[in-house]
Amino acid sequence: MKRNKWILTVNGALLFLFAACSADAPVEMIQGDGRVEIRVNSSILSSVEPATKAVLDGMINSGFGTDLDVAFARADVGDEGSYTTYQTTALNGTAATASKTLSFSPAEYYLANGSKTKLIGWYPRRSGVTFTQGTKVVDFGTIDGKTDIMATPLKEGDKNTNIASLAFSHLLTQISVKVYAPDAATQTLWGKVKSIKITGKKQGCTITLPEATAADGTTITAPSFTGTDDLDLVSADPVTPSTVITYPLEMGVGATVDAAVMAGYAMFAPQADDAIELQIDLATGGLQKTKINVPVDGGFKAGTSYAVTLKFTSAGITPEVSVTDWVNGTPIKDIEI
Repeated sequence: MKRNKWILTVNGALLFLFAACSADAPVEMIQGDGRVEIRVNSSILSSVEPATKAVLDGMINSGFGTDLDVAFARADVGDEGSYTTYQTTALNGTAATASKTLSFSPAEYYLANGSKTKLIGWYPRRSGVTFTQGTKVVDFGTIDGKTDIMATPLKEGDKNTNIASLAFSHLLTQISVKVYAPDAATQTLWGKVKSIKITGKKQGCTITLPEATAADGTTITAPSFTGTDDLDLVSADPVTPSTVITYPLEMGVGATVDAAVMAGYAMFAPQADDAIELQIDLATGGLQKTKINVPVDGGFKAGTSYAVTLKFTSAGITPEVSVTDWVNGTPIKDIEI
């Protein structure tokens, strides 16, 4: 899969959030004791096709229209000259929609004595997402299908050499599902779609941060996913998520896939080896299950979107799967700030 470097996605624009060196920092960022505030400023570099990601209330594809809440763990070099562990409490970070500035509340500062600081971040920051210092575990709670989960590598800086950039990587994969029948008689045979679920993918998600002593650039190990509940599709089009899909849903009718209508989307744990299973509840046809085979290029990958089309025939359900853009642009792997 192409590994494209994208920037704190702001639908239709790439945004770099660069940290200013202390020599260029505004006066209000420098304290009397020599501390420099950790603040990241942004600028629009170029325009691209819309790219989206999910936030607390779903997916955004109409621009960076709301503040983006993130969290960071921080570790500092102590008096003994080395790192020990992360601070007890995670830092609250916000990328403001108006100024496109990433800052912390309360404000955070590089150490006045010039000693180094490490930061590692995750998204989203919301109620129910917890950080435990002793285990270094970030618990995101249960996946809801519409909220992206991302994490950065561990990065190091100080008041003289600020952290230049941070890249948030997607931890989930995504599918969108369309449905159709080749003719009206087959449509009637199956009836309207009452619901579609993904078997076993409503799971809890946790990540474990690397040791504070790890090298600059160290990434998290693979996320841990637990649970076996079934995940409902989000009843919306991932490209235009404000357009709600109403169930029971009447499947499209036509000779080709162009007739298929969107049934919804979901983000969930990547799947490397096994097929995923869809459960389709139909008004006339009852509960049906179909397997979506693993793509040949290494499974359902994090940061990649797959379009699944279900063709309902008199003989059964024929699924087709193809790799698509994350939503509406070049597939996103990383988001840089």
